Amino acid sequence: RRTLIVLALTTVAGWLCVSNNNNDSNSNNASSTSAALFPHHSPTGSIIGRRPDVPRSLNAIYDAVHGQCGRGNPDDLAERPLLIFKYSRTGSTWLAWTGSTLRLASGKKMVWTHEAQKCIKDSAEGLSTWFTEYFGRETDGEIISIATKQAHTGMNRDCLVTVGKKDKRMGSLIATINPHESHYDTPEFSTGQWEQIFEAAPNLAIGVLVRTNAVKRAISAIASRVQLEICGLKKLTGKEACIKDLPEKIYVNTTQLWSKIRESEEKRSIVTDAAARVSEKYGDGRLFCLSYESMQLDLTGEMRELGEFLGSPIDEESLAKLSEESVSYKRGSDDLEGYLENYDEVKESLSSNPCLLAQLEEDEPKNFPLCGAYKGSEEEEEE
Repeated sequence: RRTLIVLALTTVAGWLCVSNNNNDSNSNNASSTSAALFPHHSPTGSIIGRRPDVPRSLNAIYDAVHGQCGRGNPDDLAERPLLIFKYSRTGSTWLAWTGSTLRLASGKKMVWTHEAQKCIKDSAEGLSTWFTEYFGRETDGEIISIATKQAHTGMNRDCLVTVGKKDKRMGSLIATINPHESHYDTPEFSTGQWEQIFEAAPNLAIGVLVRTNAVKRAISAIASRVQLEICGLKKLTGKEACIKDLPEKIYVNTTQLWSKIRESEEKRSIVTDAAARVSEKYGDGRLFCLSYESMQLDLTGEMRELGEFLGSPIDEESLAKLSEESVSYKRGSDDLEGYLENYDEVKESLSSNPCLLAQLEEDEPKNFPLCGAYKGSEEEEEE
């Protein structure tokens, strides 16, 4: 049996950092908070915990940060490609759908390939070569954004296999991946293969997407099984006729719930760790950190900052449309008391962990730290 060696390296989702050389009280507070939440990583002097230019409701995102997260584009790089490490039930399809509908201020397209590990499943060599050609624009021909064409009818996961250096319509190329560390079916890249990818795309940025409310992610995973049985689909756009047949409430087995909560914290830990190590060893050491909750709080702002980070500013009119319509469908309510048939039973079960209980009772999007449900390598060895 494989033993996972995992560092407790994660962040309060959102994990937004801002470059600032001022050593003021806010940066000191953020540093101490970060050190407490992420003991394996020491915050750097470039991190501050609060930004005065964002709504106060979002400042909680900045109060606890990961030492490698960054925002802005201090090196003034243009059209950087981006590889986002993520795991299931974090809003990655919503993110890719949304990104594929946006226009860049330059008139170019921001191109997304969702769950790129499915492009070539059989070997690390094949998949790493695909990434090399995709991010390095080494192949001939023209890339066709199937995702953009089908954004309102369902995400087509056919891989975008050609880019072409001469195609001037393509801006930043973005891919999401479930890394080997959390999904063993994904091939594991060697040092040489990662070096090959970064040699082809020296400015490749690394990002991470997490969901910090482990309780709601766990319930979402359980509910998706019910949805799959009725609709035959795990992802919905809101137009499916089967939606009317879905139950208004669901029953949650507490043993299964605890298992899914531990899984949520485990995946959050190891996926973030994997992204941080790749960025530190092969890239510029920075991460563009996103969370499901941060996107719920301010999707327009998150997409705007993504464009700025990559040196691919997004057209403001295109951003404004994000508040007018959604490209994906969220069925479950954030008010779990009205969604769970056995809410009182679930509440009693989680009462032993105040951090998780707070996640259950929170009826608005909010970023949470890890709650200690997953103990890392120590837990694996005890089992």
